[in-house]
Amino acid sequence: MRIEPGSAERWLAAAADLLLGAVCAGCGTAWWGVCPDCRGLLRVRAPYAAVPDPCPAAFPPTVTSSPYDPILRGMIVAHKEHQALALTPLLADRLALSVATLIGPGWPGDAPVVLVPVPSAARVVRQRGFDATLAMTRLAARRLRVRHPVSVQSALEQRAGVRDQAGLDAQARRSNLSGGFRLRSGLPRGPVVLTDDLVTTGSTLAEAARVLRASGVQVIGAATVAATERRKGGRRD
Repeated sequence: MRIEPGSAERWLAAAADLLLGAVCAGCGTAWWGVCPDCRGLLRVRAPYAAVPDPCPAAFPPTVTSSPYDPILRGMIVAHKEHQALALTPLLADRLALSVATLIGPGWPGDAPVVLVPVPSAARVVRQRGFDATLAMTRLAARRLRVRHPVSVQSALEQRAGVRDQAGLDAQARRSNLSGGFRLRSGLPRGPVVLTDDLVTTGSTLAEAARVLRASGVQVIGAATVAATERRKGGRRD
């Protein structure tokens, strides 16, 4: 009997779904981690410039690796909210691709780049048990070090009183984050690229960039894994 390529893995994954409830974080089919179909769909997506509409003041040049579609929504939520740490390498690869596209081939190979992850509230990190953006950023930096001296510095922290951004519209997000970040001890030693998993209205990246620039830090731009897209009628994905 001839066995089709990959069929054994699919049978094994189906068994895992029945016995352990293992499903692909992207599409929900029976699989451990991320299925080949979802990996293939992500692999062909090229990074692009993400510009919110309306675009907030101080919003930095931003590159994202993909639109925020159901596949990436499932992965990002599983990674951040359910501690699916097996997804960190894949999301870090997408983030590294965005960073490399942002700085471009013209960036000197010996010039330092500091990745600064956008911080979550300390209480949220404690509840989740880990900092998802920091985890992705550290692994993305390792990927990028083959060509550039890339470091990671948690240079920002949230001030007390910042609400969860989920469910807030663009104006509410801007008001919520106004003055919401502050510098931690020590300025980044080199040009900075802000990193985050998702850009929606752009308020978070704009405020983070504003705080760094006000302290004399050179902000090259920002890199994200995904970006929401505006739909007809003013709705966002």
